[in-house]
Amino acid sequence: MKNKFKNNCCDGIYNSFDVHFTSACDNKCAHCIDMKYSGFDIKKPDINAIAKTIIDKQEGYNDVLFLGGEPCLYLQELIDCIKLVKAKTKLKIFVTTAVPKICHDRIDLFTELIALVDGMNLSVQSHNEAVADEIRKVKSKYDRQSFYNNLPSKEKIRINLNIVKPYLYKKEDIEECLLHYDKMGFNSIKISEIQHGKDYFVSFEETFNLKLGTPYFNGCQKYLKMNDLIPNFKTPVLLKRSCFICEKTLKASFMDGVKVCSKLFTIAKKSNYGVVYENGCLTKGWR
Repeated sequence: MKNKFKNNCCDGIYNSFDVHFTSACDNKCAHCIDMKYSGFDIKKPDINAIAKTIIDKQEGYNDVLFLGGEPCLYLQELIDCIKLVKAKTKLKIFVTTAVPKICHDRIDLFTELIALVDGMNLSVQSHNEAVADEIRKVKSKYDRQSFYNNLPSKEKIRINLNIVKPYLYKKEDIEECLLHYDKMGFNSIKISEIQHGKDYFVSFEETFNLKLGTPYFNGCQKYLKMNDLIPNFKTPVLLKRSCFICEKTLKASFMDGVKVCSKLFTIAKKSNYGVVYENGCLTKGWR
């Protein structure tokens, strides 16, 4: 019973560093976390300072997630930083990237990066490149779908999709997008409900007419029974939902209230979560 309420990322169940590797990005997505938090706005990462912070503070942590900005804009520096961390820790290393053109042009380095990490998240936005370009607000400079399909070590790679108005939010478009990436053989697909208000937010539960229970009480991340939604679907699909804590347009349920009250009488597990910025500064959350 004591673990009944320990099922969200806000419940102290993760022990990880998020590394804001750079403020530089070649995209201009309106729903990006960097549009909400200012960070330090440093373009070039100090890889020695970042690695030192992670190495010095590693006790109690399990994972490191490199993101940005766009971490792969500094592809060689990213590889060098990961090597420094791996030499002095046993932390699992992950990278989230929107796959800028340098990954295509320097496939040797990108392949080396994939080989180094424990997992990689590709933020592809949409299978329809016209829609993806609209989300990124820049035109793609290479054949992305062919590039994704021909990547090595797909068992390490997850496709990230954001359901977000007014781009990828209709049921038929989401299904078409999922089927497109299901054929490519990646290890999984993650669908995230984007927050930041009614102009962006889309409920997967309502869109697909499901009964999933409130995300705050029942857990904001869960694997879907895809064969109930799309017959013969092969790839595992993880849904990341938004709750009233992080999405202002949502309301708390009765069971959410029960969970909130439970926190008054239980000792919450403290998570070792922190954000490491480009200059090596460690904070307790996004700034």
